[in-house]
Amino acid sequence: MPISLKRYVYISTLLGVFSEMFAIHLGATIFLSYLVMLSNLLLIWAFLSPLIVPKWLSWFVLFLLASGTIGIYRGTDTPLLVAKQVAAISLSALYFANFFHMEGNRVNRAWSGYTKIAYWLTLVALLMWPIQCLIEHKVVRLHGLTTEPSAYCVLTLPAYYWYAYQWHSRGRHRKEVLWITLGVALSVSSTGYIAVAFGFLLLFGRRVTGLLIAVIMACGLAAGLYAVSPDVRLRVDDTFGALINNDVSGTNLSTFALITNMFVTERVLAVHPILGNGLGSHVLSNKKFIQDVPGIDLIEAVGWDSGANVEDASSLTLRALSETGLLGFVGILWFILHFRVSGDNDRAAICSAILTVFLQKLLRGGGYSNPEQFFFIMVYMLNYWQFKQENNKVAAAPSKFKLLPAFSPPSTGNA
Repeated sequence: MPISLKRYVYISTLLGVFSEMFAIHLGATIFLSYLVMLSNLLLIWAFLSPLIVPKWLSWFVLFLLASGTIGIYRGTDTPLLVAKQVAAISLSALYFANFFHMEGNRVNRAWSGYTKIAYWLTLVALLMWPIQCLIEHKVVRLHGLTTEPSAYCVLTLPAYYWYAYQWHSRGRHRKEVLWITLGVALSVSSTGYIAVAFGFLLLFGRRVTGLLIAVIMACGLAAGLYAVSPDVRLRVDDTFGALINNDVSGTNLSTFALITNMFVTERVLAVHPILGNGLGSHVLSNKKFIQDVPGIDLIEAVGWDSGANVEDASSLTLRALSETGLLGFVGILWFILHFRVSGDNDRAAICSAILTVFLQKLLRGGGYSNPEQFFFIMVYMLNYWQFKQENNKVAAAPSKFKLLPAFSPPSTGNA
């Protein structure tokens, strides 16, 4: 297709979803995608369609402002920390709301484009991997054009699930499944592997026999990885050891970051369980409580940063609890459950694919406004609304007419 303004916005948006590595750190993380969002919003407003502010977005931003204001009043938050988070979240949410409004609030085309780019990202990562191993003189964990293996898994696992669903239900996209399988395996990402096991349960667990097979496959995957991967074994052993002994000394850096942020969040909830300390406040909470973590003095003695992963609390679960309390965390769970599509259909498959991202975010990704964040959130929400609309059309259509599914395969060829 010829390049047009609308097509430029479409392509730049999808590429922006994968642009996490392009960022600068100036007291706050500023992603290149923020600049793309701002410029594209101006283009949409000036040449394509009026900008919209959905009612749900207004209420969401109001909640964020209320959280920050209460934290400032209590002295557990600051105006600057609140402003940074509200600005980044509002920009991301507003942009993707208007992007999908430009797409007619339909997710089909954008989802298809995303899955293709995720597959290409894997092919590039697999080409880069042997070169990176030669440069490092050792076997490295695959991450391709992303900053780390876990980021690669966040970006590719929804596409991986979608292609696996297509293969399982229609016999299509075998090569995509096989190549992404290899990419995820070489990433040696603990959270990525957990998400794969979760995907097994979602894909095969709708019937008793399938659930049994999925559980066996997930347990076999977990046991096999623990047995053959020193990295996975180290993280599992260190995490359970630190939790049992209540001591972070002697752990690896990843485990140390997770456990210390768990400790800080626990201290915050002991004081402000319902609302937390306010949006953006976790960095202040860390400074206040980090010295109380058992074994922290030994960690600091060897030169490790006691504030490891403090910006995102190592986990969206921990950060949401620390900053917005039980109210904010329950709100996240409500969103996931309310907009979930169940059943054996394409809409349910898209929903399950994005659930693998949500799981990874809840476990280890605490960023509120990474480039991919609101793309997946908006697809998840709009996919649900499309499902409802399509069901209403089917119910209203005369019995002699048959509506085609949204992702019906072509009669010939392999996409």
